[in-house]
Amino acid sequence: MSDALKLRIRQLAKPQKEGKCVLYVMSRDQRVNDNHALLAAQKHALAKKIPLAVVFCLYEKVGYRAREHFAFMLDGLREVEADLAELNIPFMLLIGEGYERLSGVIHHTAPDAVYFDFSPLISPQTLQKKLAQSALCAMYVVDTHNIVPVWQVSDKQEVAAYTLRPKLHRSLEAYLEEPEPIQKHPYNWPGPIISLARLQDKTEKILESINPNGTKPNIESGEKAARDALYAFIKTKLERYIEDRNNPSASGQSDLSAYLHFGQISSLRFALELRGLLLKQGDDLHLLESPKMPQATRGLNDSINGLLEEMIVRKELSDNFCYYNNNYKDLDGAAEWAKKTIDEHRADVREFLYDFSEFELAKTHDPAWNAAQRQLTATGKMHGYMRMYWAKKVLEWTAKPEEALGILVKLNDHYSLDGGDPNGYVGILWSIAGVHDKPWTERKVFGKIRYMNYEGLKRKFDIQVYEKQWS
Repeated sequence: MSDALKLRIRQLAKPQKEGKCVLYVMSRDQRVNDNHALLAAQKHALAKKIPLAVVFCLYEKVGYRAREHFAFMLDGLREVEADLAELNIPFMLLIGEGYERLSGVIHHTAPDAVYFDFSPLISPQTLQKKLAQSALCAMYVVDTHNIVPVWQVSDKQEVAAYTLRPKLHRSLEAYLEEPEPIQKHPYNWPGPIISLARLQDKTEKILESINPNGTKPNIESGEKAARDALYAFIKTKLERYIEDRNNPSASGQSDLSAYLHFGQISSLRFALELRGLLLKQGDDLHLLESPKMPQATRGLNDSINGLLEEMIVRKELSDNFCYYNNNYKDLDGAAEWAKKTIDEHRADVREFLYDFSEFELAKTHDPAWNAAQRQLTATGKMHGYMRMYWAKKVLEWTAKPEEALGILVKLNDHYSLDGGDPNGYVGILWSIAGVHDKPWTERKVFGKIRYMNYEGLKRKFDIQVYEKQWS
């Protein structure tokens, strides 16, 4: 086991006795390749000469998530199951409450060890700790979602990107290594397999019970589709990324956020492919916040480094925040200066006020905001730059900041294919509560929270093209 893989692993419970197998509880990272949690679990099983299985727990209570999100996930899991079968590793689907169902399978299979993939969110953290408290086997969590494990890069909540970036720079090289492939497992699983096919009727009933959102995502689910999308982006959009990424009319973004959210592709794969392009040109990663040069001289290297800034620094900053701050869906998660300025402007008169239904149906006075909301409800995705504007305007057009936060979380989690993600929660708090930002010029309603307006959109790009596209 390489040093980098060892550093991705944290022990949750110590072994009490020898077991008969190894289980990997797949959750956030729904793929076979570039999956360090699966790799660590297999290495453990090979060392003990015992079978290995992958377990996935499907919850029936879904929060704001929609039928379309579950259908996308299940399509990807069918591919995972098929790929694992070729490696002689069974995939077992559990349906129901996580602690009860996982406790049951652990009791019946008597594992030597259980491995989990890592999420910074409260629910999976609580589940893993609860299982570890009653465990008779070893339990481990493996951060295979971040390039640098969240607990290795920093032991505290970081102030902003500028404090995390140098820490990532110091650690990055050790983790930019090609993961070992999963090998065909030589030890057969001895018992019955609870496959997706066996539970198809139950999964279909669950889907029928979940409210749809009406979106029609224009991407195919699964690990193979995710890799194809990555290579297509590199071939067709990467060179102009630094120019086009903030123009919602240019279709210049990578469109990989849903694949990253469901773990169908890893940030590491993305970084290794892009770094390879840089090295061919005699360059390497810089993780620049923005290239310090005129736009006319920007090229492929600047696009790559700009994208990797988002893929590594910004994405891992979100995991850092949610891991060290449980208030990632609450205004209590904001810095003291932000909470103070929000409180000072609670009573400010709002020029416009809308309720949840008016926001959901894109019935505001602002054509740009309405276009962004229509893009979200049609496709399950919103352009990244417009998402900032979209969130800030909800703060401006609701009576209380708590109401704004609740509306934004509900809209994002219900409609966005990559909803329910640390990036989304931190992005919302950045927009309305200054998380990872600094105080700006004080103004009505916003106080010292950074302000955005329609005139600013017009200065940056032809916003009317975007409005017509989503009219």
